[in-house]
Amino acid sequence: MDSYLSIKRITVISLAITIGFYVLFILKRYFSRPLLSVIAPVEYGTPYWIIVLVNIVFSFMMAFLLFLYERKALGYPFKMKRDELMANVIGSVLIGLIISTVITMLNHLFWALPAPSTGMKPGLSFGHICRCWLGDMPVIVLPVMISYLLRSMHLESLAAVENETLRAENLNSRYEALKNQLDPHFLFNSLNTLQSLIEDDPDKAENFIQQLSVVMRYTLQNNEVVTLADELECVRSYCLMMKMRYGDNLIFDHGIDHQKYDDYHVLPLSIQGLIENAIKHNVISSKQHLTVHIHTDNDNHLIISNKIQQKIGKEEGTGIGLANLAERYRIKWNENVEIFDDGMIFSVTLPLKQNIETL
Repeated sequence: MDSYLSIKRITVISLAITIGFYVLFILKRYFSRPLLSVIAPVEYGTPYWIIVLVNIVFSFMMAFLLFLYERKALGYPFKMKRDELMANVIGSVLIGLIISTVITMLNHLFWALPAPSTGMKPGLSFGHICRCWLGDMPVIVLPVMISYLLRSMHLESLAAVENETLRAENLNSRYEALKNQLDPHFLFNSLNTLQSLIEDDPDKAENFIQQLSVVMRYTLQNNEVVTLADELECVRSYCLMMKMRYGDNLIFDHGIDHQKYDDYHVLPLSIQGLIENAIKHNVISSKQHLTVHIHTDNDNHLIISNKIQQKIGKEEGTGIGLANLAERYRIKWNENVEIFDDGMIFSVTLPLKQNIETL
């Protein structure tokens, strides 16, 4: 409640309403209280401006008290909207009319001129009070309208924050789900590779396990973003693992500007996943060596590419891995992952993020 109807805000708005109210009437040389037309002139000892100033204070108090009532009423948990509306509007009007009547009576008591014939002050008629009610109606109605407007703006702001929070949580959940899909897939393929190495070359299998531990330790860090240098450290271990399996039939061509890009950021396992994808979908043999190029350009991009050597009779991939990667970059940074395939060359371009503040 304090966020949109604080005492400070109530004071400022009440003062603004009062000043605006009297400025309009001063310009017309007319005031909200008809009794001011029979108030004591200067020769009776009360300057006109003092009476106006006192009535300005009265009107400010009226607006302030009405805002306090709205602050209390709007914070009450009504079961029905109709009950809330009646309590706020009708309650504010009744309170405003009571305050207006009290102020009118005080004006009559202190400022009304006595009748020349009797020397007594004229009686306060109901007609005078009704005219004062009508004159004070803007000061009574405006706090109600402004309170509802401020609450509406406050609720919209809360809804927007809540929606944005839910959106962020949803995106984060989707991002985590996408990222978690990578770990079982990578582990499954690594275990298959390890099984084949154990049968063919136990020494290579032992070295493979060492490199696998490096990759798995990196994977289990569960970082949302990593530097390119950290990602490449994992990639080197993964490449060594693949070289143990394929030997000279698999070539990795590194063309990365470490001096410029090592401190840039990528999503974890993005490069490793693309290398794994290239190995999975292409023929690797003594007759058809596969070269995977990993290089950076001058526009803050990292490109992984290879010549297409499609496996014969092999079922085409579903593209889930690439879609996963593209979705992760879109969710995290609203960046596009560019995929190029002309039937001869396949390449994927990843954006490199420089500033940690943007992560």
